[in-house]
Amino acid sequence: FQNIDPGAYAAGVTLLVGPGELLLSELKAAVFGLLAGLIACHRGLSVTGGPKSVGEAVNETVVFAFVALFLANMLLTSIGIAVMGR
Repeated sequence: FQNIDPGAYAAGVTLLVGPGELLLSELKAAVFGLLAGLIACHRGLSVTGGPKSVGEAVNETVVFAFVALFLANMLLTSIGIAVMGR
């Protein structure tokens, strides 16, 4: 949007983001994917009662996944800040 050369962006982002932040972001992405996938699989495989129950399970999955990801983000961010000392 600001007509920045990709090379200039990559060179500038390293001033703000170090290896610790990169590692933390990769760890968070893996944990978020794992949590969301496990919650969705668990709720999807435990549905009984027909199509109405499937809709309810989808809604529950969204809520449970949101809460779990929110809590995981808080926990991992707190640990990351404590470990990196920022």
